[in-house]
Amino acid sequence: MPLTPPPGTRRSPAARERAAGPSIERVIPFAFTAADSGGNDTRAFRDHVESVYGTLPDFSWLEDGTAVSYHDMARVIARELAAELADVDLVITVDGSPDCRHQSFPSCLLSDLMPGDPMLLGISEQGVAGPFTALRVAYDRLADGSSRRALVLVMEQSTLPPDDRAVRPARDVAVALLLGPDGAIPLERPVVTVDGRGRMADAPEAAGDGPGGPYAPRADGVVAGAGLTGPLRDTVLARAEPGHPCAGVWLALAELLERADGRPGGRVLIADRDPVLPYHCGLLLTLPAGRAPARVAPRRKELVP
Repeated sequence: MPLTPPPGTRRSPAARERAAGPSIERVIPFAFTAADSGGNDTRAFRDHVESVYGTLPDFSWLEDGTAVSYHDMARVIARELAAELADVDLVITVDGSPDCRHQSFPSCLLSDLMPGDPMLLGISEQGVAGPFTALRVAYDRLADGSSRRALVLVMEQSTLPPDDRAVRPARDVAVALLLGPDGAIPLERPVVTVDGRGRMADAPEAAGDGPGGPYAPRADGVVAGAGLTGPLRDTVLARAEPGHPCAGVWLALAELLERADGRPGGRVLIADRDPVLPYHCGLLLTLPAGRAPARVAPRRKELVP
């Protein structure tokens, strides 16, 4: 795995001037079933859970769960996107819940599955903010020419011990976002802001700081995460379904891009906030009019309701 230099240090000024602004090439949703699981030997995970929570009387959630790990997801995604990954030189994984096979990180597996020698990063334990943080890193590196194309993988697995304090993923899903200089959807730098009042579920959007927190630009429409429960200033083009605390708004974006409804183009705010952590998140995109081009049409769409 290559070392991570500060953005811009590997390129000359001329190279940075030639770098095009970042844009989204494709947004590809994936849904997984038990058939995608790499096996049913979950003893190591059981031992790990009991080392953290103590002895548990009921492991039906593990025995009856799909046990689709992030490794399993990475294998499927790398296989299905193989033809488009040849010149990807930055891969960022985002996990929205603990892995049911905890022995290693998905980035380690991707180092063997990806062509070439891309830079690999992993982001976890940021809740709703994780994908926005990953896209901000990708944006910065593409914007200054440190990377040419990026793959951001947002993943959620649902085989988890009972925990009433957290929003549990309803299904095993992932969203792959391919970014580069030649995509059809230009994006602006993602913003993550912190609300000093603590739990943002107690702070309605109507209170004045909007769906993106203090970052609340005017847009032609909003793709709203499930964490935005109050009235929204702009037209809601799509809304994330409950039960996907990390991937939901990106699944909603993929569904929006697939619609063939004569949609006018314009600036769209992708916005969400975390129900527990004090994060407001926003990202502005410029969508083309009408149905999104084939390069951003999602694959495996039959698996996503």
